[in-house]
Formats: sequence, C-alpha cells, structure tokens
Amino acid sequence: MSGTRYIPDGQCERELSVRNSKFIGLAVTAEDPEQARNIIRETREKYAGCTHVVYAFITGGEKSEISGMSDDGEPKGTAGRPVMEVLKGSGIVNVLVMIIRYFGGTKLGTGGLVKAYGDCAKAVLSALKVRELVVSIDFGLNVPYRLQRPVTEAIGEAGGEITDIRFADEVEIKGSVPEAGIDEFRKKIKDISRGGLSI
Repeated sequence: MSGTRYIPDGQCERELSVRNSKFIGLAVTAEDPEQARNIIRETREKYAGCTHVVYAFITGGEKSEISGMSDDGEPKGTAGRPVMEVLKGSGIVNVLVMIIRYFGGTKLGTGGLVKAYGDCAKAVLSALKVRELVVSIDFGLNVPYRLQRPVTEAIGEAGGEITDIRFADEVEIKGSVPEAGIDEFRKKIKDISRGGLSI
C-alpha cells in the first residue's frame, strides 16, 4: 500500500438491510492478527444468533503488513473478498471490519452477496473516524550531560518522543521521531554535538 495511510480513531457500526437480511458492519482497531482473532471470537459470542460473521483485517506497519479475511460459510469469494477490496481501497490499516449477517429467508445470489457485503463495508468505513498514521523511527543516544537539554529540545522540535532516559556516565536517551523528519533530526543532532553524535 502506498500514499497516506490512516488508522482508526475509535470504532464504528452501521446497519444495512437487503431483502430481509440484516447486515451489521463493525470497524474496530486491531493492531495484530491475534488481537483481530480475539475480537472476532468475542463478536461471535455477542451475536450468537447470527448466520455469519464475515471479516477482513489489515494490521502492522508499512514493511510488515498482515491481512486476513473469511467468508464464514458464505459461497467462496462472495463475502470476505469484497470486504477486503473495500478495506484495501480505503488506505486504513490496523483495522478489523466485521459484517454480521442475519439471514432474512431470501437468497441473494453471488452477485447480491458481493454487493451487500461490499456496500456494508463501504458504509462502515466511510463513517469511521480516522487519523493519519505517522511512521516513526526508533533511536538510542548516549549524550554528554552538557548536551542533554539541547538534544531533548531537538527531539521535541522534530515531533518525537522520549521513551526511556537513564543517567549513567552519560545520559542514555531512547525515543522515536517521525520518519518524515528523521533527516532533519539527524542533521540537528550532528550540529548540536559538532559531529560527536549520530543516529
């Protein structure tokens, strides 16, 4: 996936009725496949009387993206795949989309199923609040005490954060900086330390 990517900022639910069948679309955060599987299991328990719990998820970072989907007993390719196609087109990651179906007594056919599941996925994802995914680079620095303040200020100016700081012979700083600003951050650290520090 290329371009700007987004992550859920909350969760969302939308409902769609097609020829007496009820489709409930849920979109929630799932940061890894295990979390997605746990949420799917809990959803199956919560909606125990439903006919199907179809899902698609995309988790992980840019270089380690993992996806999964299931038709959950619907004819192959008529449920999980259309949900996944909508999900891939949305640019949203670390998300699980589940469509809960209550069969209404009228068969929809393969084309009808593809449309119903795709439309429900579109409805829930278009209503989901999202925020831009900021990819960060982790770093570690051993900084002389005299440079602690300017280095921590440089981290803040770069939009980064300190995740751990320890005081020993030098100040050991661990943190992360948004990938978009890493080159400027490296230059600033090099300038502050007159070439003595590098990331």
